[in-house]
Amino acid sequence: MFGSFALANLARRLAAGTRDPRINLGILALALCGLGAIAGSVASQAETSAMPERVRGFFCNAKDDSLNFLVAQAGGENEEMAANAVNKSLGKFSCAYYTPADAIYTGEHTVIRDGLVFKLHSFMFLPEKVERWSGTVFGSLQQAPNAKHDV
Repeated sequence: MFGSFALANLARRLAAGTRDPRINLGILALALCGLGAIAGSVASQAETSAMPERVRGFFCNAKDDSLNFLVAQAGGENEEMAANAVNKSLGKFSCAYYTPADAIYTGEHTVIRDGLVFKLHSFMFLPEKVERWSGTVFGSLQQAPNAKHDV
């Protein structure tokens, strides 16, 4: 409230054409605030926009497809066979090996399914701007069947 009143007063004095040293200081302060706001917005945009990186490996088009791919791998399949199994079950092409491609990392997700812990990574592939998923089996919450128990 006070800031808008001060700006209105400054604008009124400038329009009246009065020469007051305080007005010159007000104009200088206003200009510095404007430059600070511009510089701050440029810096904040630079921090939020991630730089593309070169990625390669097996990626799937959907998060669930990537989870199914990782479940097949945890079951003993190699990457190529796991990708083929997921693609065959979907009836379409989703999981594949990507040679080095430009992508922007968009996030990490931890998912627990059937006692297995998965770490999924999301990437935005460029120039198509398509989200694809990759990940690893992080661990198991299941107890080994031959583990000794305290009685």
